[in-house]
Amino acid sequence: MKILEERDKFLCNFEVTEHLNSIKSKYNWTFKEEENDKKKNKKRFTACGLNLEEITRDLSSYLENNSSSAITTQEAFKELMIHLNGLELMKVEKLQIVNSLPRSMVHLYALVEECDQRFDEETCEGIINKINDLFPIEEQEEEEEEGEEGEEEKDDQFEDAEDLP
Repeated sequence: MKILEERDKFLCNFEVTEHLNSIKSKYNWTFKEEENDKKKNKKRFTACGLNLEEITRDLSSYLENNSSSAITTQEAFKELMIHLNGLELMKVEKLQIVNSLPRSMVHLYALVEECDQRFDEETCEGIINKINDLFPIEEQEEEEEEGEEGEEEKDDQFEDAEDLP
């Protein structure tokens, strides 16, 4: 196999999702669980091949369940990129921020190399606040995170109680 064109840019998950949606609309594919079960038993022909349809379906379902699925509009994506372009970030760091949408300083520090030396705390909080403004977390997800923290506190209390004579 010969490479015709080398990679000339990185794509974030949102851009890949947009491309897959255009392929789905081009071939009029609908991916529903009920249809998949029926279609497995039947042989069928698609204009571009069954493999492309399967890969598109699987990758679309993965990206929809991913954390970056919070990006739903082109405008919000552009606004986030404009904000990130104002900072001295490498392309790979911007890509990681867009794909994972960090909600805490710890997560942001893990994505940006030497973040504490390159940026002050206000700049880092500005990135997180921009993400929270553009892509707010649903209440159910916040409650789950708080519930997990509460369980950890209870475990610590039980461990402390076990240490008592």
